[in-house]
Amino acid sequence: MFDIIIDNNLTDKWPGNRLEVILRSILRAAVVELLGLVDVPTAVTISEYVDITNAFYNGVETNMANAVLDSIAKLVSNEDNMHYFIQKNKG
Repeated sequence: MFDIIIDNNLTDKWPGNRLEVILRSILRAAVVELLGLVDVPTAVTISEYVDITNAFYNGVETNMANAVLDSIAKLVSNEDNMHYFIQKNKG
């Protein structure tokens, strides 16, 4: 399910098959936190995972991770959206 959520929020310039294992793992962990830890502000979660991405990459990967996580966070910004979002993205 998490890969589907990630892939649905990528752009044509950065398709899912372009994600390296480390980058996909970072995004998966971030999605788990965005969906499961509702008491943590989304901005904090995004910032933490962008920092983690920056520890492994020096280029556009950090910007891409930020954009993808921001897109996902906007979609799950409230409980109604989150339930719809999960149902829509089940594999």
